[in-house]
Amino acid sequence: MTMQKITSAATSLKQVPAILRLIDKDCKDPAMFWDRNDVVLDYGGGKYDELTSALAERRVANMIYDPYNRTEDHNNRIREALTNEGADVALCSNVLNVVRESEARREILRDIKRMIKPDAFVIFTVYEGNKSSRGRKTSKGWQANRPTRNYAREIKKEFRSVKVLGKLIYAQSPI
Repeated sequence: MTMQKITSAATSLKQVPAILRLIDKDCKDPAMFWDRNDVVLDYGGGKYDELTSALAERRVANMIYDPYNRTEDHNNRIREALTNEGADVALCSNVLNVVRESEARREILRDIKRMIKPDAFVIFTVYEGNKSSRGRKTSKGWQANRPTRNYAREIKKEFRSVKVLGKLIYAQSPI
């Protein structure tokens, strides 16, 4: 795996990520969406379990995979479980925007593909920063400052169906 020159470990926040609120807002019937999806891959989910608790209230199992904020043993168990079974949905919230290297972002997308079912949705959010597309080092790591729609081009290299809806990017059908 391509190593990040600027680690993203310090970007983990102790909060339910906004992606959950955005999905609920976007879905006509969020309960139907979550009820049919038993297992979620939270790729780059950080060191806190706030999303896991929020999804448990919806009877959804959240499996966090994060090479910078979880142990190697934890990540190996998640990878093994999901490589065999596959997640019904994958969430990748504010991950791509903190990874400077394009090859590392591409490897993240490929890694997600290995841990989902063939018909799974992958839902991305990114923190857009100032939207200048001029990345910079921050006190906590890297921030790309790219608008959400700019990430769709990278995601389309790995998924056949990619739609940008406001601050969400929905991807499906891995290539």
